[in-house]
Amino acid sequence: MLSRAAQSLAQAAPARARTAATAAVKRPAFVPRARIASSPATSTAARSAPAAAVKAAQSVAAGSSTVAPPVKSAAPEPLTFDVLDAAGGPSGAPLEPPALDAEPAASSSFVRATPHNPFAASASLPAGSAGDWAPAPAMGTATTTPDVDWSTSFHGMSAQPYSREQAEILMRPLEAHEIEIKPDGLLYLPEILYRRILNKAFGPGGWGMVPRGEMTVLKNLVTREWGLVAGGRLVSVARGEQQFFDPSGMPTATEGCKSNALMRCCKDLGIASELWDPVFIRAFKKQHCIEAWTEHVTSKKKQKRWRKKGLSFEYPYSEAAR
Repeated sequence: MLSRAAQSLAQAAPARARTAATAAVKRPAFVPRARIASSPATSTAARSAPAAAVKAAQSVAAGSSTVAPPVKSAAPEPLTFDVLDAAGGPSGAPLEPPALDAEPAASSSFVRATPHNPFAASASLPAGSAGDWAPAPAMGTATTTPDVDWSTSFHGMSAQPYSREQAEILMRPLEAHEIEIKPDGLLYLPEILYRRILNKAFGPGGWGMVPRGEMTVLKNLVTREWGLVAGGRLVSVARGEQQFFDPSGMPTATEGCKSNALMRCCKDLGIASELWDPVFIRAFKKQHCIEAWTEHVTSKKKQKRWRKKGLSFEYPYSEAAR
């Protein structure tokens, strides 16, 4: 018969075994996880791991004491490209990127592109067509006079005469049909003819009128000084004037003032110089004009007025006997 102490030990042995087994199930052995580098190759290898590694991870989560060893992923192989050798077959050598400053070899497949100028003359054009177009001036080439403040400057005045062809256009004799006469007997050339002569001599854009001061407005008169610039040179300076009788007529009076200054400036170029020659004026009026009595249609007032032969007086005047 066992002693009381031996019986106590025999009874306690199964309890210890059951406690150890329970502890082993509840607290599985800790196995450290392998550290995986976060690289594209490692991520690819982890996605391609065998199903056994996935099952092992599930068993660890379920509390199993048996853990499969981690699967070692194979190192990614270096990327290689097939390069054709001189014989036309693949050489198997890895393709190295060329240096930025390296010149391609003569036998290489690299070809340096030749810059193409889309504005270059075409070789297919006829031989005589190239001369039909004048080449454009180079950038930066001065084609006009330098910047000048024409409101105060006298740049180029009397520097050199104009060409003989321009002088012939400017100083040509006037024709009888171009000259007009005012009712008071003053001969004049219409303002548009001055501009036509200047355009023919210098070309449109080759001349211009520049203001030389502020506009002066009096009670019923506007006046301003203007300068005539032709061919990049100052020709003459004159003051124009024009009357007005209503403030609404100010724009028209301003334009008339400019035209009057243009007429006076053109005297220095010889345009219509006959109109300031007393001998010519008397001969022209005697040959082409007539002075007659007129009567105002409304007021019946009579007065002498001039007109060109072959024309009649305009309304409200009519020719009347004395």
